Amino acid sequence: MPKISIIIPFHNVENYIKQCLDSVVAQTLQDIEVICVNDASSDKSREIVEEYLKQDSRIKIIDIPQRQGQGYARNRAIEIATGEYIGFVDSDDWIEPDMFFELYNKAKDNDDDIVFCQAREYDDLNEKFIFSDYYSLKILDFVEDKVFSARKVQDKLLDINVVLWNKIYKKSFLDRIGEKFPEGFIYEDLPFFFGTFLNAQKIQIVWKNLYMYRINRKNSTMQQFNNKILDRLDMVSLTYEKLCRMNFSDEILNRIKGWIIDDLFHRYFLSDKNYRREFFFRMKQIFQSLDINDHENPFWKTVYHYEGYLLVLNNDFESFNQILFSKYIDIVEVENRLNSKFNNTYDIDYKLSHIYDEITKNYEFTKLLNEDVKKQITVVQTEINDKLDKLFDRQTDDIRSLNNYAEKSIQNFIQNMTQEEQKKINDIKNEFEYKNNEIRNLIKNNSDDINSYIDNQIKKIQENHEKEKEDLQKEFKNKINLQKQEYESRIQVLETKLANLEKPLLKKIKEKLKRHK
Repeated sequence: MPKISIIIPFHNVENYIKQCLDSVVAQTLQDIEVICVNDASSDKSREIVEEYLKQDSRIKIIDIPQRQGQGYARNRAIEIATGEYIGFVDSDDWIEPDMFFELYNKAKDNDDDIVFCQAREYDDLNEKFIFSDYYSLKILDFVEDKVFSARKVQDKLLDINVVLWNKIYKKSFLDRIGEKFPEGFIYEDLPFFFGTFLNAQKIQIVWKNLYMYRINRKNSTMQQFNNKILDRLDMVSLTYEKLCRMNFSDEILNRIKGWIIDDLFHRYFLSDKNYRREFFFRMKQIFQSLDINDHENPFWKTVYHYEGYLLVLNNDFESFNQILFSKYIDIVEVENRLNSKFNNTYDIDYKLSHIYDEITKNYEFTKLLNEDVKKQITVVQTEINDKLDKLFDRQTDDIRSLNNYAEKSIQNFIQNMTQEEQKKINDIKNEFEYKNNEIRNLIKNNSDDINSYIDNQIKKIQENHEKEKEDLQKEFKNKINLQKQEYESRIQVLETKLANLEKPLLKKIKEKLKRHK
């Protein structure tokens, strides 16, 4: 049984499928199964995949004669998948080499049902990466590395990333709950996500950007709206049914209803005018099924399109459009506001893209710098350990002789000593051992602190991109020097304490020897 079955539906992606497959077959997790589903491609996509199949026995091809859509293709692949976990990659995207290694290892740690990772958008039109809170899972950063379920994050439920390709699913979990993709629709990942997420008991996140999601690609599925925009109504309705089965509180249910109102009302304006009449009546049916009675609840004022929801309920199609034209929408104002937001967004996106380019350029340097700092720490640790060893080995011949003589004297007179005297000697020995271990533990703990500090600094370089090489190196050196000085100071203090502990004992032994003579 392979560890992961990776499912890749494809349709006319001859310009992208090679990059996708290259990234999949190069996974550091080698024990995988790759199921490519040809959804009636008419270009050279099928031929390209076949070339990979000839070179890699892990690849399989399923052919669908007439185009059925991604939901149908994925369901057929799940039926024959033999992997312990199921993963999905879209044929125009690509992934990092360690994506499935990271996800699988995280899943096995706690026998998880689902594991997420972060993703990054790539704008194919402008050839640059875009950073997004949605795909970086920022809404879930409070869970950290903990295992969680839908119940534990229910107040964030409607803001969670619902795509399926940045996740892996336990195959036995999918089989048990019987979740399938709706077939013949787009937006099919919406009900599939909630169908799986709501039933999963163990979910975790790998906090790494491991998936590259291509946007603004010519002829992509999500750009072919036409009448398929109507699919959104079916998928939202199906999702609402799944959410209602969870018996959420009234507060959460109101949030769900508000999300449906905003989503569908927004999609209405995205639909082609030829399909708006049908969209309106079907949207109205869904709005009626929401059964909202507490209209005085202050919550509804926070729902952006709640006024539009009331207009839909209380008007026919013609009246609705007339009201929108005359009262509800000031077209010029909306266009100006959107243009302003677009320009601001574009500026921010450009700055982020520039920052990412800088990260990419300095990535190799950062790795080298990390290694250099680790070497410096190793040298410092070695020097400190050597100095510590020398500290305990550095005894004069007189002290060694005196210690030997004292040890023999103690053995000779041990029988004549009181229990209290014997206890004091043992206490001094134990304290000496304790101080010895304390010194070494201090050095070990502080060395760990240095390593942790350096790792955090390097992480800040990669994430915030604000640190320069010279300042960072200087900071590391200063930190190391401060630690060395602190160790030396502690060693001197402990050495003094040790000497002070030895003096009373030696003095007492000498007095006893003198009396004995």
